Amino acid sequence: MSITTDVRKYRETVLEQGKQALDEARKPWYAAVGASDLAYDRIQKQLTQLPVEVQGQLRRLRGTAGELDAAHVRAAVGTATGQARETYAAYTGLVREQYESLAHRGELVVRRLRRSPEVRGAFGKAEELMSEAGEKVEQAEEKVTKPGPRRTAPHSTTARKAPARRTAAKS
Repeated sequence: MSITTDVRKYRETVLEQGKQALDEARKPWYAAVGASDLAYDRIQKQLTQLPVEVQGQLRRLRGTAGELDAAHVRAAVGTATGQARETYAAYTGLVREQYESLAHRGELVVRRLRRSPEVRGAFGKAEELMSEAGEKVEQAEEKVTKPGPRRTAPHSTTARKAPARRTAAKS
């Protein structure tokens, strides 16, 4: 195999690996954007429902406040502990699914944002810079794979001999 073929093969391999790495690097960012969007939506919904829920809970507490004793409190704590363990076990399995869902949601938000003229311009500039970088890599590959004019050694030899002459002149 020639050196050119090897370099092209390695370049293609590195390019493919870079694309895969970039896709994986974007996923946490998409998940963060998706989580932020989901949290914003849920907070808005909860804020509209909060006054009604608070008033309902306040009425329930007033009605049951006189009925509490130590046995009821122990039973309630035991029940709450069991429910907390069950809830924790149930949510552990859902974490991975939620992460993937948030990453997908974030990707959709990013796609929506990319449609805006300002963001589209920024991405256009980034793609332009990536294209220029690719051209520079290709130029560098050509310099490495194609033999250029041979350089002569006297330039480097003269540079080494010059300091030796100066020291000889000082003696």
